[in-house]
Amino acid sequence: MTLVALADSFRHVNSLPIAVNDVLSWIKENTDYKIIELHGVERRHKAFRGAFKRTAIPVGSLYSGEIEIHVQILYGKDLPSDWRRLVIVKEALHIFDPPGSCVSTPEGLKRLIPAIILPELKHTEIFTPALNDKAGSFKAMSILLPSDARVLLAAAVENGSRTVEEIARYVNLPEAYVDIWLRHGAELEPVFLNGAV
Repeated sequence: MTLVALADSFRHVNSLPIAVNDVLSWIKENTDYKIIELHGVERRHKAFRGAFKRTAIPVGSLYSGEIEIHVQILYGKDLPSDWRRLVIVKEALHIFDPPGSCVSTPEGLKRLIPAIILPELKHTEIFTPALNDKAGSFKAMSILLPSDARVLLAAAVENGSRTVEEIARYVNLPEAYVDIWLRHGAELEPVFLNGAV
C-alpha cells in the first residue's frame, strides 16, 4: 500500500481528532511494517522533535533471506500533545519514502540536521532527505486533518463561526500547521501525496 492509499482511507473521516493509533494500525494492517514502537526521549535541543529508525532483523533459518522490519519512532517526550501527534505521524510516514529520501548513515545524519533546524535554507546544502523531512509535516496533516474535514473546517473559518485557534484545539494539532492546511491544503495535498516533494 501507499501513502495515497493511507490518505484515501481517512479522507472522509469527520470525527476528529484522528487517533495516532488508528494511523499506526492502518500501517500495520496494510504494509509489511508490523512492528512499530514509540519511544518518548529527552531532548537536548528543542529543534529536535522526532526521528525514524527502520531496522531489518533476520528471521528464519540461516541464509533464508527472511527479515522482519522493526520501526522505532522517537519523539520528544516533553512535546505538548498537539506537536507529539504531528511528529509521530510525520515520522511514521517515512515508511512510504522511496529509496534515497532518508538518511541511512551517520554522515547523512550530519548533513541532514543543519538543513532541518536552520530557519533559512540559503546557508545549508539542499538534498533529498532534507526536502523530504520538510514535507513530512504536511504529509502528516493530510492524514490528521483529512480533506473532507478540512473543507468543512476551512468554511467555518471563512464564515467566521470558528477561529483557527479553536480548530487547532479541536483537532489537537499545532495552530501554525492548521492555519496553513486550512488555507492551502487543497493545493498542497496533491503535491505532497503524489511524491512531487
